[in-house]
Amino acid sequence: MKEKWLTPEEIKRRKEIKKKLFYLSIPLIAAAIGAATSILSNMAMQ
Repeated sequence: MKEKWLTPEEIKRRKEIKKKLFYLSIPLIAAAIGAATSILSNMAMQ
């Protein structure tokens, strides 16, 4: 994969997108862990 030279504006935009994706992924990961925990605890109760 060839790396193209990026302008400072493009670098800033990419960093902002990565930061937004990171902050969006935190609640999604937490929800997935919560769902898995509740499923496993329901299975253990039976």
